[in-house]
Amino acid sequence: MPRTDLPPGPRGSSLLGGSLRDFSARRLDFFLDVAREYGPLASFRFGPKRMFLASDPALIEQVLVTDAKHYVKHFGARAYKPVLGNGLVTSEGDFWLRQRRLSQPAFLKQRVHTYALVMAELTRRMLAEWRPGKYVDVQYEFSGLTSAIALKTLFGLESTEDRATFVEALRVAFDLMSARFRTVLAFPRWFPTPANLQLRRAIRHLDGVMDGFIAAGRARAAAHEKLGGTAGEAVDLLARLLAARDEDGSAMTPRQLRDEAMTLYLAGHETTALTLSWAWLLLAQNPAAEDRLVAEWKQVLGGRSPTPDDLPNLPYTDAVIAEAMRVYPPVYLIGREATKELELGGYRVKKGYTIFMSQWVNHRDPTYFPDPGAFRPERWLDGLAKRIPKYAYYPFGGGPRVCIGNTFALMEASILLATVGQRYRFTLDPGAVIDFDPQITLLPKYGIPTTLELR
Repeated sequence: MPRTDLPPGPRGSSLLGGSLRDFSARRLDFFLDVAREYGPLASFRFGPKRMFLASDPALIEQVLVTDAKHYVKHFGARAYKPVLGNGLVTSEGDFWLRQRRLSQPAFLKQRVHTYALVMAELTRRMLAEWRPGKYVDVQYEFSGLTSAIALKTLFGLESTEDRATFVEALRVAFDLMSARFRTVLAFPRWFPTPANLQLRRAIRHLDGVMDGFIAAGRARAAAHEKLGGTAGEAVDLLARLLAARDEDGSAMTPRQLRDEAMTLYLAGHETTALTLSWAWLLLAQNPAAEDRLVAEWKQVLGGRSPTPDDLPNLPYTDAVIAEAMRVYPPVYLIGREATKELELGGYRVKKGYTIFMSQWVNHRDPTYFPDPGAFRPERWLDGLAKRIPKYAYYPFGGGPRVCIGNTFALMEASILLATVGQRYRFTLDPGAVIDFDPQITLLPKYGIPTTLELR
């Protein structure tokens, strides 16, 4: 029988908010301190909501794999439904399974490899606008690049004007929803507060832009079909989603297409941009690692952009990306809410309890990563990934809901890192203040200001 008391944990300083104030003020340190002080399963409150923090890899596997069917996405993830709709990130149950099944063929390895040329070409276009001595904010530049790649590979879109307005509306919507998440008591979205009205306007704009993308995608698909093409030959992900059919022959509805396209756009660019941004910061701070990386590129690539066939021959590039996602995981926290009474770590998990699991915490566990604060890509070169528990390192989540685009993201990160890095190095500004802004992803609070230096 599971214990009916709660795991140990902080009491919190507020009668109403519990630990919400500490979480809001110092989110990353809050989870790290709780895990270190209270052990592999800890408990605390956010307002009236009961939370557990699971930091033992076996407990994380139980939540994400063994008991996955008895958990849904937590309240924080569901708060983003106004923008994401009922896409793969936010949907549940049979509906989620159908959408995953319809979307999966678009992310088969051989199809993902067809986007490598687009990734390399758009990177070279960005480099053509750079000059030695130019000031660049690494996060801004790579966010723009991966956004352009996502819009091209997903929608076949190249218009910089459409991209700029779309990205700004997304920023406004997510800032407003992140603010709601940090508040114990918030007005319902239908109540006409200034913030809610601003959110509605941003969502209307996003919906209008997305409808235009889908209409253009349908026109491209129809033209492709008239020329005798097939879905397997489609040049963008949207066309493949349009052509996808379930076992009963049904396709996605227009609303489902909108929700999946929005989800894939967000998942398809921000996390990769952050992986690259944090990687370049770490490389700028660790010149010996950067020198070893450049030597690998010189030997294998000789100045050209990598193709998918080159990637198995770039083990140190792969190690740098893995280590960057360990030190600064773009997705630093995931959560699941119990749909029935369960057991975890010997304790009772009541229906409605939320289980948090933090990559920021697990990726800093010295049991599996000696000297966890150090950037040491070489730690991945001797089979570390196979020796440690599966959920000691999980940058793409895990279980049935592991990120559908992980192959796309890793290929993109390798191609962009090598294409840019063979041409330029980034010198971090001496006065740069590097801090974190942990929202739905791990953002640099003040950017990453650098100066370009030609190699």
